[in-house]
Amino acid sequence: MRDRNGFTLVELLAVIVILAVVMLMAVTAVGPLMSRSRKGTLGTEGIELVNAAKMAYQSEQMTSDSAIKATSTVCFDMAWLYNKDYFEKGSGNAEGGDGYIGSVLAKYDSATKKYSYTFWISNGTYYFYNSNTDQSGYDSAYDIGGEGPSSIENPETKLNNCGGQSSTSKYVYCTGTTCTRNN
Repeated sequence: MRDRNGFTLVELLAVIVILAVVMLMAVTAVGPLMSRSRKGTLGTEGIELVNAAKMAYQSEQMTSDSAIKATSTVCFDMAWLYNKDYFEKGSGNAEGGDGYIGSVLAKYDSATKKYSYTFWISNGTYYFYNSNTDQSGYDSAYDIGGEGPSSIENPETKLNNCGGQSSTSKYVYCTGTTCTRNN
């Protein structure tokens, strides 16, 4: 009698089927984790965007010819913060860009003598809006172009213009490399 070493075709197929099932389970478990991680990262980038806007708000007030005053309401475009070296992201969706777009609205309340900051940010896949800068609400990142209440129309306009501020709003708008006052 001959001694047979090796596996039969049925045994090999059984192992392949088991590996395919394990891989399918792993992929379906990892997908939502990756999505949640991307949304969380976008929220963290939003917090850093607010910090950059705070630094810009204070620094630009010290410039003698600045349109930004201590009581100004200012809309900082992310591209402006990037061009002025306040923030490392914001080269936009152009070829070679990082895909990030967004803005921060720095508002002074004369009654309470406090500043509030609201940010809008997108990485091209998700957008994130938060007026609460305590790093909560990471799951409130939404798909761009999605359906229903979480969708955003005209994302570039709203994200770059502090949620689509009207042209009649009295605020300083910083975009490109300059800041201008809307009257």
